[in-house]
Amino acid sequence: MSRPSDRKSGARTHSTLWLGVVLLAAAPWVGTACRQGRVQNVVGETGPRTGAGEAPVPVAVDKLEVLYLANEGFLIEAGGRRVLVDGLFGTGISGYPVVPPGIRSQLEAGVGEWADIHVAIATHYHGDHFDPESVIRFLEANPEAVFVSTPQTVERLTRRLTERSIKEATEQSKNPGPERTALLARVRAVLPAEGTVERIEFDGIELAVLNLHHGRRDPPVENLGLVITIGDQSFLHFGDTEAKMEEFEPYLDMLRDTDLALLPFWFLSSEWRARMVRDLIQPRWIVVAHMPTPDAGDSYFGRWQSYDKLVRSIRSAFPEARFPARAGESYRFGDN
Repeated sequence: MSRPSDRKSGARTHSTLWLGVVLLAAAPWVGTACRQGRVQNVVGETGPRTGAGEAPVPVAVDKLEVLYLANEGFLIEAGGRRVLVDGLFGTGISGYPVVPPGIRSQLEAGVGEWADIHVAIATHYHGDHFDPESVIRFLEANPEAVFVSTPQTVERLTRRLTERSIKEATEQSKNPGPERTALLARVRAVLPAEGTVERIEFDGIELAVLNLHHGRRDPPVENLGLVITIGDQSFLHFGDTEAKMEEFEPYLDMLRDTDLALLPFWFLSSEWRARMVRDLIQPRWIVVAHMPTPDAGDSYFGRWQSYDKLVRSIRSAFPEARFPARAGESYRFGDN
């Protein structure tokens, strides 16, 4: 929800040049390295993708487990696969939850309950969803993990990594190129055309990536919507999209009957969005995200004026929705 300003035009030009390095460096990952992840652009697709002949039967997964970090940050585990979404950020923005420093350090280091994360994703570059230093530390400590985000986010990550590399090269009188290239080989910039889907498959995890804008502003803020499938379980995360109903229409078939929806509160409090979730998407379970902190000012809650009133309003329409309140809080779905 934050609105950081873009860099000056000269900085953008410099970053765009380095973005080319990212895409070239990432190329070995696509189809070969990192446990043979592969990418497929699916133009105009609105339903499940099938290959030649019959589609493979998804592996049954007993349950999904969700660990809340802060804001829209979640770690999802199913079938032994772990996906982190919007959890690698720093001090965030005023009025919204942040990851406590101790948990953030463990997450970046890949230790304890935050170990063995396969894929980390940032839906967009705003400071309550992404921090370049946090992502760099995570990738350095987790050599098997990959990072996926928008070109704008990857640009900022590459710029910071380049600045660090130049500083280290100056201090240590060595060429940092190989280390930087190795890290960037595990970074993927993704932004399909609006109304289309780009699929990334990685070691039993399938990402269906949607282009769902963060409002029609100039300059635009690229934002990813995600449908992530592990075995026969799927979950969706829309980031901070402000897309309108007609912009969701190409995706409704693939969104329908999602198992778990991790949704920002405005998708459950806005009348037309709530109707879309309830009547068209029909997820089995809902976890509410991007809630302001209870002590945030009245302006954060709009016409509801307070945290409690906003929660009551959402619960009246979605009585089974979960409202995570603290970092590390977990939910298990699908237990018999």
